[in-house]
Amino acid sequence: MFDKKIIIVTPWFERFAGGAELLARGMARELNQRGITTTVFTTCSLSPYDSWWEDHYRPGVYDVAGIETRRFATIKDRAPYDAVIRKLRRGANLNARDEQDFFDFGINSSDLVEALAEYIDGDYEIIALPYFHGLTNSAINRYPGKISLIPCFHNEPQFYWATTERLLGSAKHIFFNSNDEKQMTIEQYGRKVGRRIVESVVAGVGVELPSASGNEEAISTPLPDSYFVYAGRKEVGKNVPLLCRWFTSYVENFRRDTKLIFIGGGDKSLVPARDRFLDFGFVSEAMKQQVISGATGVINLSENESFSIVIMEGWLFGVPAVVSARCAVTKNHVRRCDGGLYVENSDEFALALKYLEENETARHLMARNGRQYLAREFSFDAVLGKYLSEFTRNPEREEAYPAAS
Repeated sequence: MFDKKIIIVTPWFERFAGGAELLARGMARELNQRGITTTVFTTCSLSPYDSWWEDHYRPGVYDVAGIETRRFATIKDRAPYDAVIRKLRRGANLNARDEQDFFDFGINSSDLVEALAEYIDGDYEIIALPYFHGLTNSAINRYPGKISLIPCFHNEPQFYWATTERLLGSAKHIFFNSNDEKQMTIEQYGRKVGRRIVESVVAGVGVELPSASGNEEAISTPLPDSYFVYAGRKEVGKNVPLLCRWFTSYVENFRRDTKLIFIGGGDKSLVPARDRFLDFGFVSEAMKQQVISGATGVINLSENESFSIVIMEGWLFGVPAVVSARCAVTKNHVRRCDGGLYVENSDEFALALKYLEENETARHLMARNGRQYLAREFSFDAVLGKYLSEFTRNPEREEAYPAAS
């Protein structure tokens, strides 16, 4: 029996903020259901799309969907962070101080980091994610060897900074979301950080059908007869502008009467004001399931993913995936289970969408393959078991925690 409590540290919690928050939410919910008391420590900031230096919430204890959530005030000095961002935009070289300022003065909370001192040597395991934000760096570096890391690494400039090497060296345990993420880390830091990276666990991310709450409204906007869906943050870094260009080319060249629906937050200006694009913004879980399950395919052309929960949700709801051939993580998910198609350019993208629109049997088969892959590799029992076995230092133990009630 696992007899400790768990604290999950993450910058934002409540409104959808991307894969890291979904990962934290799923872990906290499922661990609590299994009788392992799990609390989320987060900031008072509202979301990644609002000011990181303003407290939308009051500090204190909240209940977020049944999860005890402790919120702490953010730091208020943003000038050093803004100076680094200006350098990045100019393409200027960064020094060690710049890299550290990026993390120290981004989304962060000194109050939260200091509050963890009470739990470091107690009956707690503490996990922080993702690596990209200052809160994770500050917490792990403040208590070397005491806090575990879920890095959620992408192939991006910050991954190669000296701050990342220090973070890996300070983490108690490292939990990767995919084999591809781990292999990238070994190639860059295996010799510098040592065996602890090679021996770290690929835990994956738990993905299962959510249970219906019974009080969520269905979507009121009529859905098109034929459409694809993009679920997640609307950002340049997620290749949303490229997706819009390729989709426009597909519709025009093949004279298709199909739409592309966006669900999730982010920069609304990235979605063209044309009738072939529909942006529903934030939606409830029930609405998300309704939109995705009616789609011809879930598209994710991002080249920077450490797992990609959204294509997994597509499989759960009976929909295949279209992903970038330049993203090792999503491409290999699709290849391992034959759950969709991966594309390199606009022509391949158009042919993939045309094939899915014209082959209903193939769509259903791909989605079924994906669901079977998830059940085999990424059930919450399988994923959480890897975390808890690592914490107990007894990987052979098969029943590390009670079954969910």
